[in-house]
Amino acid sequence: MQAMNCPRCGKVFVRIRDPICEACVKEEEQIFENVREFIKENPNLSLNEVAEACEVTVKRIMTYIRDGRIDASQGMRADVTCSKCGKPIPGGRMCEKCVLETNFQLNDMKNTKKGAGMFTNRR
Repeated sequence: MQAMNCPRCGKVFVRIRDPICEACVKEEEQIFENVREFIKENPNLSLNEVAEACEVTVKRIMTYIRDGRIDASQGMRADVTCSKCGKPIPGGRMCEKCVLETNFQLNDMKNTKKGAGMFTNRR
């Protein structure tokens, strides 16, 4: 634990988990809830329209989508694409196919590394 100034409000707080103070975390959650409710009540708006109406940045809404907190396919027109193949996705960072391929590649690399260690020359 360390004492630090909140980068949003400047208040001194003891950092346990979040990089911002408890008051700012609560404020951030309220902003998120407002955006989520607005999207539910006003389906088929564009990302820019939602950002303008909720008085938040497009970047903030994209963070919610990329983190999987908002599903762009359920009520909002957002051009969210897989970071690997570019295919449109409802949220997150990669489409299901690319996630599976990436996991397979990582497991393959891990297994190759383990196998290589078995045949090292010991003296």
